[in-house]
Amino acid sequence: MIDLLKPYLALIRATLIVAALVVAFAGGWHFSSLESEAGRLKLQNAAVAEALQLERRAASLGAVLAQGEQHRAVAREVRTQTVTKEIVRYVEREKARAAAGQPVVVLDADWVRGHDLAAAPPDLVDAGAVPAGGAGTATAGEALEAVSDNYDQCYRWRDQVIGWQSWWRVQPHDQEVPVLTKN
Repeated sequence: MIDLLKPYLALIRATLIVAALVVAFAGGWHFSSLESEAGRLKLQNAAVAEALQLERRAASLGAVLAQGEQHRAVAREVRTQTVTKEIVRYVEREKARAAAGQPVVVLDADWVRGHDLAAAPPDLVDAGAVPAGGAGTATAGEALEAVSDNYDQCYRWRDQVIGWQSWWRVQPHDQEVPVLTKN
C-alpha cells in the first residue's frame, strides 16, 4: 500500500507544506489583526481617559470660578441694597423739601448733558447719542439715581472681566496660539 502512495508522497508533502504555510499565514494575519485592534483600543482608551480627566478638571475649575462669581455677586448685591436705601432716603428728603417749598438742588441741562456724554459708550458719542438740546434738567436725587445705576453697571462689567480673567488664568496655555494679522 505504501508503494502505491510513493508517487504521491512528494505531492502530499508539498500539499502539507502549503497547508501549513496557509494556516501559519492565516494565524499570523489573525494575530496581527488582534494586535492592531488591541493597539487601537488602547489608544482610544487613553484618549477617553484624557478627555474624562479634562472634563473633571474643567468641572472643578468651573465650580471654583462660579463660587468666585457668587461671592462677587453677593458683595455687589449687599452694596447695591445699601446704596439704594441711601438714595431712596435722599430722594424722599428732597421731595419733602420741595413739598414744603424749600429749595431743591436742580442741575441744569448742561450738567445733565455732560453726565450723559460721560456715561455714553465712546463709539456712540460722535454718533449723536446725546444731542445738544436733548438733555433736560434733573434734581440732585434723580442725578444720584442715574450715577448709582451707572456705577452698578460698571461693577457688573468689572466682575465679569474678573471672571473672564480668572477663567483665562486656569486654561492650559501650552498650545501655540495663532497670531491674527491684518491684511
